[in-house]
Amino acid sequence: MANVISYRSRRYAVLEAFQEALAYRSLNYTLNGLKRYGFENEQDINLAIKKAMTVCNGLGIDPKKHFGYFYKVDMLNKYVIREWKATKLGFYLVLCNGRSDNPFAGALQIEMLTEFISKLD
Repeated sequence: MANVISYRSRRYAVLEAFQEALAYRSLNYTLNGLKRYGFENEQDINLAIKKAMTVCNGLGIDPKKHFGYFYKVDMLNKYVIREWKATKLGFYLVLCNGRSDNPFAGALQIEMLTEFISKLD
C-alpha cells in the first residue's frame, strides 16, 4: 500500500508572500520618528506599539494589517536597526498609547474625546 504525502504547495507560499507584500504597501507611517511627538526613547515607542497591538487584538483586528517592521543594516558602522512602520490607524493608535505625560498623546486623547462627546449631545 502506497502512502500519499502532501506538501505545502509552492503556489500557496507565493500567494502568501504576495499578500504580505500588499499589506506592507499600506504601512506608510514610520514609527521610529515619534521622538518628535514627545516620545523620549525607543522603549517608550515600543511600549506604545505593544499597547496599540493589544488594542487591535482585543477588537479582533489583525495587527499585521496595521503594523510591521524591517531591519536596516548600516554596513559602515556595523549596526542593525529595527524600523517600525504602520498604517494611519496604527500610527494614531500608537500616538494615543504614549505615556500619560506625553503632551501630544494627551492632546490627541482630549481632542478625540471632545469630538466623541459633542456627537453624543
